[in-house]
Amino acid sequence: MSPSKSIDSKSVSMMNALRQGFWFYCHHNGHHIAAHASGVSGRETIYVDDTKVSTKVSWRFISSQEFSIDGVQYRVEFHVTSIWQGRIVCRFYADDVLIEETENAMAVGSSKLSWKTFVIFFLAGAVFGYVFAKAIIELFIGA
Repeated sequence: MSPSKSIDSKSVSMMNALRQGFWFYCHHNGHHIAAHASGVSGRETIYVDDTKVSTKVSWRFISSQEFSIDGVQYRVEFHVTSIWQGRIVCRFYADDVLIEETENAMAVGSSKLSWKTFVIFFLAGAVFGYVFAKAIIELFIGA
């Protein structure tokens, strides 16, 4: 690869963040709560003391999951605040009281995803959508 075509380290870290997803952590009442949001699949998974307690797939800008531990009703809320920066906020609630809020982003500082990265994501989504739609049509209608 020629030096003019090399990928900068910021783009590499953005792609790694997208692939690996975002992790958020909270400690409450002696429990360790971890929340993971995947940037690729949209899967959101909640762990309490290293045990999975809830999982779902969501492509919404705001989504939440609820679970109960030791009589306390918990809610973990994911909020995508900036698509261009890949910014997501995770809020942990116990009995409807905010106990922790953390923000992560793929972009560093005030930088945004480049148009090149956006085009790659768009094309990948188009290919995935085409293959998925074709498979569904073949499954229900036939070849």
